[in-house]
Amino acid sequence: MNHSAHDMEIGISTFLEATPDPVTGAPVNHAERLRHAVEEIMLADQVGLDVYGIGEHHRPDYAGSAPVVALAAAAGLTKRIG
Repeated sequence: MNHSAHDMEIGISTFLEATPDPVTGAPVNHAERLRHAVEEIMLADQVGLDVYGIGEHHRPDYAGSAPVVALAAAAGLTKRIG
């Protein structure tokens, strides 16, 4: 989408937390969290958001050690969010 310097973009961001489920206490593995992130990006695109950001972390409780991989996986599935 072409934006001028005065256009505002709205979006959300995450660090892809992979902390245990708060209700069941079950662990969330990184592959599952990455799949959920792609689904979240697709939903964000469908509801009209412009941006979905992923912060990079190298800790066991975050699945975002290579955010570009999740973003690239979703890029072909979205219209607004590239």
